[in-house]
Amino acid sequence: MDNETNIMIAGFGGQGVILAGNVLAYACIDAGKNVCAMASYGAEVRGGTAKAIISISDEEIDSPIITKPNLAIIMNAPSFIKYIDSIRPGSAVIINSSMIDATLAKRSNLDIVGIDATNLAIKMGNIKVANIILLGAMIKKTKILEPQAVINGMKRAFYKGKKGLYYINENAFKTGFDLI
Repeated sequence: MDNETNIMIAGFGGQGVILAGNVLAYACIDAGKNVCAMASYGAEVRGGTAKAIISISDEEIDSPIITKPNLAIIMNAPSFIKYIDSIRPGSAVIINSSMIDATLAKRSNLDIVGIDATNLAIKMGNIKVANIILLGAMIKKTKILEPQAVINGMKRAFYKGKKGLYYINENAFKTGFDLI
């Protein structure tokens, strides 16, 4: 459907690809959107490839199968190489420029935004928040959701034993949001 936003988040296991997809899906629910989310990852998980696909729409979503995402977050060079040609021309692609070489990222048919997410996350004290920094940048760039919906989505994602992680991730989201 043309009114759907089909998002791909890709990286390697351990970068929080699936978590970022879950936060985004929860945010869509909070915002009253229709959402369909799927995740896939290599058998070895940490270090293997990981991908989250999220479809967002104000109308019913016909199919969870996405062949050409129209928005993406790509967290590392192997994922960039593997998935970049599957993204619809003209789409915004938020990349982790800490792990994707600028010469690799030069594509005239995509709106590529580089964010030094891994290095920013290290400066924040937790390398694992690079995913949420990129999510914040994507939300600001595209305005597909209100920031408060994403913050509410994080509250749902960081439940019970993960509550201590909420605050640094909220700060990471705001950091990414303020970069754009």
